[in-house]
Amino acid sequence: MRIQACIVVLALGLAAPHALAQGRDATTAEALFNEGRDAAKAGDFPRACAKFRESNRLDPAPGTVFNLADCEEKLGHVATAWTLFREVTQRVPASDERHGIATERAKALEPKLPKLTVALAPGSPAGARVLRDGVELGAAALETALPVDPGPHTLVVEAPGHQKATRQISLREGQTERLVLGVGPKSRTGGGAHGTAPSPTSSKRTWGWVLSGVGAAGLSVGTITGLMVLGEKRRVDDNCDPDKRCNQTGMDAVDTGRTLGTVSGASFIVGGLALAGGVYLLVSGDPKKPETALQLGPGWVGAVRRF
Repeated sequence: MRIQACIVVLALGLAAPHALAQGRDATTAEALFNEGRDAAKAGDFPRACAKFRESNRLDPAPGTVFNLADCEEKLGHVATAWTLFREVTQRVPASDERHGIATERAKALEPKLPKLTVALAPGSPAGARVLRDGVELGAAALETALPVDPGPHTLVVEAPGHQKATRQISLREGQTERLVLGVGPKSRTGGGAHGTAPSPTSSKRTWGWVLSGVGAAGLSVGTITGLMVLGEKRRVDDNCDPDKRCNQTGMDAVDTGRTLGTVSGASFIVGGLALAGGVYLLVSGDPKKPETALQLGPGWVGAVRRF
């Protein structure tokens, strides 16, 4: 029992550094940043922005965001630049000289910001949603003057039982507009926003494959973290005595272990539940099965979280 307890504690702590390491590549980010600076000096701002954006994705840094904001402003994307300069002010202390510069740059851009207010027409059916340039605007974003970049924008309204309604608008710097959008005509087939309703059997099998994949991934994570725990057990033995008295290294291992244990346990639980749900959906959604196959109850809800 004592050995098992040590393994769990060790497992908990290894998740935090392991998770932080995933998706980070400081070396590549630095190289991309330098290429972005060179492109900006040469006046090739589209290329510079792309390099800064990818550098920041690989290793987020306030300096990269500042350079990206400057680059976006050069391209005339004033709303994007304004947002990025404000991000810099939130990420660096007031004593940092970039804080004051970013604050002034953001203020200078405010009069240039185009603002677009979008509203749904009265009487729009329940479930209607609005997408601006492919991004859904939630209920809180409607009837609000939101900054956008100058240039063309596409508004789409989708509603159950209706065809899509599309509206184009182009804004210049400092322009303010309000659009009231209605839903499209009713679909002849009576289906969803695209005019067709997906097959229940097809949907169940699709979700079955999705959940099965999530389950397999969860079990894999649980297995990998378990192997990592076994490999780190020696650190506990070397730095803690039988009376559970540990030196600093041992205490650090105990502290970091708690996080990985939670991740490992959660991975096994989520993975097992997702795999079981996926297998059930695949079996119950098999078109060869009779229609009397067991159906999921109305209270069942599945959720997949991205960590």
